Amino acid sequence: MRRNAEDVQAERQIQEDEYDPFAARPSAPLTSDFAVYMHLLKCAIGTGILFLPHAFRRTGYAMSIVCGIVMGMLCMHVAVILVQCSQILCRRNRVPMLDLAETAQFSFQSGPERIRKYSRLFGVVTNVLIFFVHFQTAVIYILYVATSFQQVIEFFANLQLNSRVYIVIFFPFACALGFVPNLKYLAPFSIIGTFFLFLGVCTAFYYFLDDIPDPSRLDVLTEALPVPMYCAIFLFALHNMTLYLPLENTMRHPSHMPRIIITSTFLNIIIYLVFGFLGYNKYPDACDTVIKNLPMEETLAQVVKIAITLSVLFSFGLTYYVPIKVLWPIIYMKIATKSSLQIRIYNCLLRLGGVVITTLVAIAVPQMVPLLGLFSALGMSTIMLLIPILIETSTKWMGATRTLLAKNITIFVVWLMILVHCFLRNAQKKYNFAEVSKNLARYKSKNNFVGTIKIIIFVLDSQHDK
Repeated sequence: MRRNAEDVQAERQIQEDEYDPFAARPSAPLTSDFAVYMHLLKCAIGTGILFLPHAFRRTGYAMSIVCGIVMGMLCMHVAVILVQCSQILCRRNRVPMLDLAETAQFSFQSGPERIRKYSRLFGVVTNVLIFFVHFQTAVIYILYVATSFQQVIEFFANLQLNSRVYIVIFFPFACALGFVPNLKYLAPFSIIGTFFLFLGVCTAFYYFLDDIPDPSRLDVLTEALPVPMYCAIFLFALHNMTLYLPLENTMRHPSHMPRIIITSTFLNIIIYLVFGFLGYNKYPDACDTVIKNLPMEETLAQVVKIAITLSVLFSFGLTYYVPIKVLWPIIYMKIATKSSLQIRIYNCLLRLGGVVITTLVAIAVPQMVPLLGLFSALGMSTIMLLIPILIETSTKWMGATRTLLAKNITIFVVWLMILVHCFLRNAQKKYNFAEVSKNLARYKSKNNFVGTIKIIIFVLDSQHDK
């Protein structure tokens, strides 16, 4: 049995050495290493950075720095193994490129006999998680941009308009970004977004370093309970997992991807930790986002808000690219026999319809954002930690060592702790389950459909009130 496993592994190695997936990839349009670096930098350093001073306050600066380094290195590791496993599976299966869901599916086909029958299911579940996370992120981006500009305009022009009006105003901009066809043409928007982000962050640094207080007064350690939530915030802030393979598939030099991941993640970790520490040092009683602590009556503080909001706006195209990338192959399989003009029309309708639905969701149910955020947190932790280690374990199953298995079990435990903590904390914070149960009992004797609708309205109203 052992000999058979070794023979299979040797045959796989020969197959992998004989096939070069990079040479078989389409020649255009290809993305440069610099453009990929800008995409990763812009996507990772987003609005999540604004929550770090508050997270530092909850856990203490020493624990925050240590946990930040650990989570950053963990994110970097799982990203590198994901790209490496995808390239191994490309060679093994003689295909030029794989996306994340295809990598998940092919990895299970290379794993133990018992899980091979679930390979297609694993790919479908991965695609569903990717789609949901990025769809809700696009909704959040639209809401964030609209409400931020609403506050700025109210400050300068004293004009009172509903946030939904601003959502409609920004619809053409969302459409324009949603119609950008590929990552090569999205690169300029990422560069512009990165510029605005650094402008906002550097202006915030000006406030942090102006009359800097003595750091010795800060808490080194506070309590252990908020540590999983801090790790989750840091993990979600560095969320790039769904973009690594789409970027790698369009690179001029795909073999450079691991080193780009390492260098960009190192820079992201440094920026996050410095921003979090200085923000906590300046505002030790920080609100949930550090922008709220800035003197908003000053024009310079408004520059911070405008710059970061524009950065989020220019990130919409990159976020929206992923769900389109998930849906389009499914639709294309059904229309492949049609003319090229008809195919382009279908593609345009898909992009337009997606932006319309995203905008309508942002207009209709802004009070559902906390609920969407909860499910997004659960989905992101699964995509960031669980799926990569499942892919690596399955891909390398024939030659798996105890060290590899022990390492992946440790990452699984970290994922489980973050998952449970996020769920319990959000569930306890957002909902009063005693009231929900009482209302459930009240409507139980009534028509099931009507009772269900009333319970949903009750939950959404409780969200809106908070």
